[in-house]
Amino acid sequence: MSTSLAPASSAIDPSRVDGKPGGERRATQVRGGALLAAGALAALVAGACGGRVVVDGFEPPPDGSGGSGGSWSSGDTASSAPQDASGAGQGGSTGEGGAPPIPPLVKEEHNNVSMGEGIPVFVQPGTLGFTAVAEIMASSPSFEPIGIESILGPDGRLLAADYTIPGTMAAFFNQGIGTAAVPQTGADASAPLAPGTYWIQLGNRGVGPLAEPVRLSVWHRRTLDGRFHGGKIDINAFIAGEAVSEQYMRRALLAAYEGYVGLGVGSINIHHLGSEWEFVDDELLPGLLEQTAGAPGRPALNVIAVTAFGGSIVQASGVTPAVPSVAVEHGTHLSGIVVTLYEEPSVDTVILRHELGHLAGLFHTTEFDADFGDPLDDTSRCGDVESQMDRCPDFGNLMFPTGGDFSGTMTPQQTAIVRASALYRGIVEQGGGAAVPLPADADTPASGAPIAPPAPGEGARSFAPDRLASTAALPPHAAALLAGHFCGQSAARGADFDELLRAAGADADRLLAVGRDPGAPAYVRARALTAAGRAATRSSAPARVIAELQALAADPRLPRRARLGAVEGVASASPAAARALAARLTAGADGVVERMAARAAAR
Repeated sequence: MSTSLAPASSAIDPSRVDGKPGGERRATQVRGGALLAAGALAALVAGACGGRVVVDGFEPPPDGSGGSGGSWSSGDTASSAPQDASGAGQGGSTGEGGAPPIPPLVKEEHNNVSMGEGIPVFVQPGTLGFTAVAEIMASSPSFEPIGIESILGPDGRLLAADYTIPGTMAAFFNQGIGTAAVPQTGADASAPLAPGTYWIQLGNRGVGPLAEPVRLSVWHRRTLDGRFHGGKIDINAFIAGEAVSEQYMRRALLAAYEGYVGLGVGSINIHHLGSEWEFVDDELLPGLLEQTAGAPGRPALNVIAVTAFGGSIVQASGVTPAVPSVAVEHGTHLSGIVVTLYEEPSVDTVILRHELGHLAGLFHTTEFDADFGDPLDDTSRCGDVESQMDRCPDFGNLMFPTGGDFSGTMTPQQTAIVRASALYRGIVEQGGGAAVPLPADADTPASGAPIAPPAPGEGARSFAPDRLASTAALPPHAAALLAGHFCGQSAARGADFDELLRAAGADADRLLAVGRDPGAPAYVRARALTAAGRAATRSSAPARVIAELQALAADPRLPRRARLGAVEGVASASPAAARALAARLTAGADGVVERMAARAAAR
């Protein structure tokens, strides 16, 4: 284990962003753009502005002729068998592996790219997909906007235009780094990808000349025959303060990702961040993601666990900064996913898989704004998520905006998109082994003692909102919201969790009843109490609601997470009451609750 891997010179104080006090952070972000908006190698394009770097444990000879390459791990097991509806592999064991005839993942690099310039990218036969990353090459992560303005296919078809895919809520630009991937639509989600020359154009939304140069990196995912053969996801897990225990973090990651779309879990490295990162709002999110700088391995998934979210992403249980984000660079504003884990295995599995789906390039099947959804051909679309909720035809899909019924189903096209991503160390042929990762830095910690895989039944399971509906005469749609996964992508696109609850018929008294119910899961109680505070002003007796929230927040018999929900509810209802609560909690025994109360009182 280790502390934050960001070098001392780049460590970020959560109260300051870009060298500015908290009060000036928003102006910086407005200026820089919203963070959440969200083989035969010789034929690859080279030239004066570009080059190649090969990763995934393979280094080709200088003449590009192939050869024996680097070392492969032996005895790896990965599934190349068909998948069930959940996206988990159905078994199948690989052989001993051997010297890779081609690299599974290739980085093609173009430096000093001009805005509006068309960059040719040649896609070889056998390519599952590619991920394009545009990045401003500054001495520290930039907050200036940059992104993928358009991608043109070899058949002349526009795959992305004006930084988006029509009909989705995609935003292929961000602060200092922007991404897009192919495939992300149903028309292209078949393996292998159509070979030929693709054209990528970068832009910065017309902000003006950039002070620093811009680099385009294109990561090609390949196999020998253009079919998926498995691979390993290496994970860097970052725990902020006391957000979750190391033991539970490991078990949750294994439960979520072992067998996910036929991939296995490789190494898990645990790192620790300070308690100042336990609570994160949308303005602090870029600085939090910068803390992944120095993490080992490429590709490797960074998963950051925090205690709670605030600001525009309050009530969220997971946030992915863009669709897709990156697992091939650390320390950028798109370097990973951020989650709060509830220690409810079925729920946490959905949170982790859903957010990883975004990182790999998946959109919500349907957005709360029903005019938008994913561009896939084999997913259903809901006419009105807010009014239909658990009656939506896509409610069982992993990428439903609330995580659906927790069954975690995925369609073949969704599965193909994740498999085509630059997320994992790949296997290029049937019977091969997963490529070894790049050597870790000298100061990289060991991954820790191995832990047993999760027991059968610890994965995702179906959710029945009736168990909450009967608790406090709570309407089923409100129950589904409280118990589901509220995704930061929805919050960033304008969905307000508490307004959705109100529209579903959950008033302050009903929410307080759920918060008091010892039979309800702690995270559900927490959400209900936070929402009760936000609904207090619409209550017939707001003072009574606030007083009850204060009492619940101060009650040491309640689960910590429920108390934290009550703290946030008090702060939402009355700043004065939040200050009184913080003073009352200073002598308490739970440091996390005290810290969160003090932070809430200072807002």
